[in-house]
Amino acid sequence: MRELKIATIGAWGHLGRVLGELDATPLRVSAMCAAATGEDPRTYQQRHRCAAGAKLYDDHVPLLDEVRPDVVVISTRLDRITPIAIEAARRGCHLICEKPLAIEHASLRELWDACRGSGVQCLAILDNRVQPAVAAARLAVEQGLLGTVALVNARKSYKWGDRPEWFGRRSEYGGTIPWVGIHALDYIHTVTGQSFTSVAAMHSNVSHPERPECEDNCALAVRLSGGGHATASLDLLRPGAADTHGDDWLRVVGSHGVLEAEITRNRCTLITRDKPAHDLPLPPREPYFVPLLESIRSGSAPATPAEEMLKAFMLTHVSLCARDAADRGTVINISSEFAQVGDLSQPQMNTDEHG
Repeated sequence: MRELKIATIGAWGHLGRVLGELDATPLRVSAMCAAATGEDPRTYQQRHRCAAGAKLYDDHVPLLDEVRPDVVVISTRLDRITPIAIEAARRGCHLICEKPLAIEHASLRELWDACRGSGVQCLAILDNRVQPAVAAARLAVEQGLLGTVALVNARKSYKWGDRPEWFGRRSEYGGTIPWVGIHALDYIHTVTGQSFTSVAAMHSNVSHPERPECEDNCALAVRLSGGGHATASLDLLRPGAADTHGDDWLRVVGSHGVLEAEITRNRCTLITRDKPAHDLPLPPREPYFVPLLESIRSGSAPATPAEEMLKAFMLTHVSLCARDAADRGTVINISSEFAQVGDLSQPQMNTDEHG
């Protein structure tokens, strides 16, 4: 296998999730740079062995020109992700990007075209789907233990903490539904295997006037492709005294049983017609980023969009539709190109007001 050249652009968000996986492998980061004011990649160099020897750049353009990386990890201010990703994709770089992949429909389409035109893969930092409790819930649904899925409830709750100033500007932040809600949508899709056909939502800021365009509470309702429904509750109001920064939870109601996955507490409980509440065995957490990197290194990466890339674009699209539905106070039908994940392999994507 040839040496894989990996670069990181940006030093904010969940970059540490990617580097943490790389630390357990022989893979190393070749180069790093910031992508927005206030970012310092040296912090990640100090924390992660895989990045200790990376060359530091002041700007991403000379980094791309000189290093010519095989893979670029982009994790920065949300409005900066897409233009940098498009530039890297057009140079033939595979991508691992902070979510959401875009904060506007048109730029999501442009990124899709850039990836398809260059034949590169694009993976979003949505590795929560490999959490053991989520994997156990998915397996229970796949095995038919719940029967037909009728209703799903997802919760994402975070502490407000120290949100940067740009969180208060929609043009740079994009909204809490794309930033946080995409995780809830990911849980729902991953566990049920169903896609989304329509969405309604509401959001507001009730207690953080210092960041006026950062919604601290959101509620989503979506129709599932199997005929059932799902809801998602999102907030940035988790009390500071809580023992964890976040609280993730998923409830799945089926015709034969009810499942609750306490993702933060790493527990999955099932009740069925003939068996009282019992904990399901949890599988070990699987790596999420390394398999793509190894496939690129070995030359076996697919030329067409891989399933995880299709999911990343679909979930970004649906989260933007949900934000639009909240802004407009209406129900938005998810366009046919995105109703099924596999349809994203088609080169055209609808970018009208309904997504």
